[in-house]
Amino acid sequence: MSGVFEIVANARRKNKLKRELLDNEKKVRDNRKRVDLLENLLDYIKPEMTHDEIVEIIKNMKADYEDRVDDHIIKSAEISKERRDISRRIRELTEAEKQHIQSKKK
Repeated sequence: MSGVFEIVANARRKNKLKRELLDNEKKVRDNRKRVDLLENLLDYIKPEMTHDEIVEIIKNMKADYEDRVDDHIIKSAEISKERRDISRRIRELTEAEKQHIQSKKK
């Protein structure tokens, strides 16, 4: 019976990871948009503005957003790997449980 509980627990974890993956993909998309925005903003800044300070601030912000995108991509890969591992474990447990039930019937 503990195999059934482990299957259920793994299925729930897999579903939770799927939700986390979708949330994380949204964060990647949002931060990519911010990077694009900041790139465009750099094109509109004119020299008569205190451009040295503005450009420096924008470059720092852009680098921060790019780092966030990279972090979210790495997290997505880790979540996807864990989901695949759980799917594999669920298949193994399900098969073992089927064999256990069949051996009891004999």
